[in-house]
Amino acid sequence: MAENRRLADPETGELIYATVLDYGDRVITEAQRKGAAEHFDRETFKGRNAGFTFTSMDDIHYVTERLTTAQCGYLLVLQCYVDYDGGRIVKARGESMTSADMLDVLQLKRKRSTFYDFMSACLESGIITEDEFGSYYVNPRYHFRGATQNRAVIRTYTAKVRQAYREVKAVDLGLMYRMLPYVHVSNNALCSNPTERDPKKIRWFNGKSLAAAIGVDEKTLTRRLPHMKFGGEYVIARTSVGPQRMFQFNPSVFYRGNKTPDESLVAKFNGLSA
Repeated sequence: MAENRRLADPETGELIYATVLDYGDRVITEAQRKGAAEHFDRETFKGRNAGFTFTSMDDIHYVTERLTTAQCGYLLVLQCYVDYDGGRIVKARGESMTSADMLDVLQLKRKRSTFYDFMSACLESGIITEDEFGSYYVNPRYHFRGATQNRAVIRTYTAKVRQAYREVKAVDLGLMYRMLPYVHVSNNALCSNPTERDPKKIRWFNGKSLAAAIGVDEKTLTRRLPHMKFGGEYVIARTSVGPQRMFQFNPSVFYRGNKTPDESLVAKFNGLSA
């Protein structure tokens, strides 16, 4: 039996209304596209839609409880290489990555024990799996490409993360990873209630509460934040209003919303280039 559902297009991330038939086929009419456009901005990711993955915000607490901060950074890099077929980790032409390929991607050829400790932790906890043919998969419970009906997801722009990894340490990416469950749905704020729709009720993190939420001491967070940038572009903005300090993610790297990012948010990061 056919039914109407709201799905994310696997190529663009655009949320659309689709008729889902038996066996997973779907038919999308022009009228349905126009209806979806009344609710969601169809130009949301124009020019940026070729490469992002989804992270399930409700589930990655399992990951952060089992991996070190640096290992979370390695996983953030590897999930940039998953395909649409169950999260297989692949090279540019679609071939499965070997351990040697992942060593190269993670820049750990001279730190093989670090790599194998990371892989052991992931395999033992089911965060990464291996099939009988030696192909590796990132568990789609945590990171995936493709359609989703889950609203508690955040997009990671893979080219940005790959670029960042050439300039920042794995521990910095890991700190960013630990922040992903706390990104607000409308303004990319880091807060304790990321699904709150009333802007007056958003409980913004300050440095102390953000550090506590992600499980690091405040001095470590304060010391590492200035290094979380690439190409002169900061990943996290720090804004002060009186004595209150607040944080927001750069929407060109991580983004929650389904509409084009607010111009003031985009402009904020343009003005924070080093």
